[in-house]
Amino acid sequence: MKKVLVNEKVSPDALNILKKAAEVVYMPSGDHDEFRRLVRDVTAVMLDTTIKFTPELMDMAPDLKVISRTGTGVDNVDIEAATKRGIMVLHTPDANTLTVAEHTVAFIGAITKHMLFLDSETRQGKFKTARRLYLPVDLDGKTLGIIGYGRIGKQVARRCMAAFNMKVIIYDPYISDDVVAPGVVRYSNEEDVYKQADVLTIHVPLTEETRKHVREKLLSLMKPSAYLINTARGNIIDEAYVVKMLNENRLMGAAFDVLTNEPPLEDEEFLKNPKTIISPHSAALTAECTVRVACEAAQGIVDYLEGRMPKSIFNRKGLNIK
Repeated sequence: MKKVLVNEKVSPDALNILKKAAEVVYMPSGDHDEFRRLVRDVTAVMLDTTIKFTPELMDMAPDLKVISRTGTGVDNVDIEAATKRGIMVLHTPDANTLTVAEHTVAFIGAITKHMLFLDSETRQGKFKTARRLYLPVDLDGKTLGIIGYGRIGKQVARRCMAAFNMKVIIYDPYISDDVVAPGVVRYSNEEDVYKQADVLTIHVPLTEETRKHVREKLLSLMKPSAYLINTARGNIIDEAYVVKMLNENRLMGAAFDVLTNEPPLEDEEFLKNPKTIISPHSAALTAECTVRVACEAAQGIVDYLEGRMPKSIFNRKGLNIK
């Protein structure tokens, strides 16, 4: 029977899906040395973000045919190396869409209403002074800029239009006009979105093109009254420049679920800034979504093992799969 290595804590539902087609080697610890030992004779790996799947690791597993990521992003897998070795890389782009969109909208509400700051001030006995700072802003009629109008970007737009009556402007050079929802305005110039947005949210994958793409040139275009949201990947944005803008009152606030260093380094300025809200890369980690994602990742492996074509093959084109 084929072996499948699961390197993260997942729901029993996902493990039961795998057990129908394979022997499951379960290592929820995420220990790198243990992973290197166990990966040697497996056919498939169900992978989280704690392991960077390098060509070296792939060569340690000569029978490896499938790497299935429990999530949308595959930036911790060397796609070129996997494709060269004929390894199918799967991901779960649909399973966490609504969950990440909800987290993004929650960030927008929390940062523009200064929820954490006002909560802290109130608990410190500053009820009267905090109340009269007049920091929160109305979202009604404000402009939401979205960079990356894919699955998550679309859902964030829909929710903010419905809940807050926000105007939505987008930039995404990789979509066709027919996928843009009514009421959403598409811009051909990325800079204009940064200039006009009252709230700007990032929803692009981490690629060589997007790595550190959002830095001084773009960030400096934002309004001093604007807010920046990132639930995509940390390496897309120059966090140091964001902190500089916050300290110089050239940006009102920033809410990030993802950071350049995960876990963050000690004494990182971004974490200490009172104008930031940070969650630990947990936008998709709700009780419901973790089960959905794990089950979808498991099903992709089972589909392959039982001779069916998995639904979401990230390197489909490289493997010449139609």
